[in-house]
Amino acid sequence: MTFLVVARKRIKDNFSSIYNEAIETLKRSAYEIGGNCILGLKVDLDEISGKGKSMFMITAVGTAVIIENSTKKTTDSNGKNENISQDKMIELRQRRKLIQKARENKLYLDDSTWEFLSENNVHEISKEVLKTAHTEYEAEYDGKEKIYQKLLTYLFSIPEDIRTTLLYDYLMENKSDNFDKKLYSLIKELMVYDSEKLEQYLGAEDLEIRKKALQIVVNDKSFYSTEDIDVYEKFISLIEKNYPKIVQYSTQKKMLSSKETEIWICTCSAKNDITLKHCPSCSRDVYGFYSTQINPETAIEQLKENIEIIKNNFS
Repeated sequence: MTFLVVARKRIKDNFSSIYNEAIETLKRSAYEIGGNCILGLKVDLDEISGKGKSMFMITAVGTAVIIENSTKKTTDSNGKNENISQDKMIELRQRRKLIQKARENKLYLDDSTWEFLSENNVHEISKEVLKTAHTEYEAEYDGKEKIYQKLLTYLFSIPEDIRTTLLYDYLMENKSDNFDKKLYSLIKELMVYDSEKLEQYLGAEDLEIRKKALQIVVNDKSFYSTEDIDVYEKFISLIEKNYPKIVQYSTQKKMLSSKETEIWICTCSAKNDITLKHCPSCSRDVYGFYSTQINPETAIEQLKENIEIIKNNFS
C-alpha cells in the first residue's frame, strides 16, 4: 500500500524537524497495516508564499511492505522451531541487551535504538522507554519535538492494551505539568480511549487524578456505537457529582454607588465580577481549572453533543 504524507510549517521552522515528522508519520502508517519496511521513499520540498508569508511543504511518499528473513525456519513435528536464523539471533541478542540496560537504568535512546525498538515491537520495557524519553525530553531544548515523534512511533508499534495501560498509569503518576501536555497529546493522537479506566478516574478521591481524567474524557474514539450513549451519560453523572465549584459567592457595592453586584471569591482570595470566567490573578475558574484546561462545563457540553450525534446517526 502506498502512503502520502504532507507536512506544512513556517519557513522559519527547522527543516529537519518537519522532515523527521513526515518520515515518522509514514512509519506509523506502515506499522498500522503490519508493514516493517517502506520502499520507494520519495521526499519533495516546496516553498509556498503568499500575503507576505512563506511556508515549507514536505511531501513524503512510500510503499509499505513486509520483509521476511531469507533463512527459512525449520520446525519439528509439534510445530516448534528447531532452528533460529542468523538475523533472528542478532535481533534477539540486541533485544536482550536493551532489556538488560533498561533494567539497570542505563538505557540511552539514540536514533538506532528508537528504530530497533519500533521495528521489533520491544514492549517488555515500554515503561522504561517512556520514563527515559520523559527524562531526555525535559533535558532537551531544541530536540523536544524529535523525541516526541520517536516516542509516538514506538508507542504505535507496541500492542494496544500495553500502550493504553502504560499511558494512563504514567499520566496519573506523573508530577510534571510540562510533560502532562505531551501525554495528553500522545493519548489523543493514538486514540487511546479506555472507558473503564476513565470511569474509575472520574470518581477518584484525588482531585488531580479527576482533573487529568477530564482532559481526555472528551477525546475522539476510533469508532462509536450506541453503547457509548450509556457510557457518556454515566460520565456526565460522575462529572456533575465529583467536580463541585470551590469558590465562594458574595456581593459588593460598586464604587461610587450603593448598588450591590454579585461576585465570586477565588481560592487565591481575589474578588471577581460574576461575569468573569477566569480569575485575572491566578487564571483559574470557579472549579479550580486553569484557562488552558478543559473544565467540567466544557466536558459535559462535549459529551452531550456526542450523545446527540450518536442518537441521530442510529435513529
